[in-house]
Amino acid sequence: MILIANRKGGTGKTTVAVNLAAELVRTRGPTLVVDLDPQGHAGLGLGVIAKAGEPTVHDLFTGQSARLDGAIRRTSVDGLDVIPASRGFSGEFTVREPRTLAAALAPLRARYAAIVLDTPPTVDAILVNALVAADRCLVPTLLHWLALDGLSQFARLFFRVAAHVNPALGALAIVPVLVDTRSTMQRAVLAELIRRYGPEHIFRAIRVDVSLAEAFGLGIPVRAYRPASRGAADFERLCGEVSSFAKTYSPPL
Repeated sequence: MILIANRKGGTGKTTVAVNLAAELVRTRGPTLVVDLDPQGHAGLGLGVIAKAGEPTVHDLFTGQSARLDGAIRRTSVDGLDVIPASRGFSGEFTVREPRTLAAALAPLRARYAAIVLDTPPTVDAILVNALVAADRCLVPTLLHWLALDGLSQFARLFFRVAAHVNPALGALAIVPVLVDTRSTMQRAVLAELIRRYGPEHIFRAIRVDVSLAEAFGLGIPVRAYRPASRGAADFERLCGEVSSFAKTYSPPL
């Protein structure tokens, strides 16, 4: 169970969730994306939007349902399913138990080779639920000085949950996105990330590629849109890094 999260919005979380999931289908088998962000962008990027009254993952937190199997929707990618968000979710919770999501996903683990959780940056109860459910965590980030603060905030929450609630959470890895290696600032921010978290926690970057945005607009992963693109190559590599990343709890120095 792979969590995609950051405390800052606009860091490419959903792009990573959608395209990593498409690569996991190819390498591992059936994969499920769980769209926990009320904006519903992961579902949008896979061509699935829940209509009013249809089941969503947010039914868990409003007390409408304790199960998720009825909310699973197929996508255009064979083997890739999604549980969509409720785009009308107001943030009012009936159920705040931090293990709610983990309990609901437990019966689905045998059905899927991988489960990817796309999270909102600011809804704490949902983010904590996702951290409790996950085995490992990817933090997409822009290589911008302002992005370091959101990453630091999330890392503190991550290590609190790992230490006190979910010792099986495993490792945290940082994924730089929208990277242009010609940028002096981006190189400086990357050096600071390496200094703070250690090179073993920094995955290779997802480079700037307009194909990623174009594919998202069509509601499909970049692999299905332009399989020979730079974006598809970067996500294929990211999938390999995720698969080989040691599941060890190692807080940064």
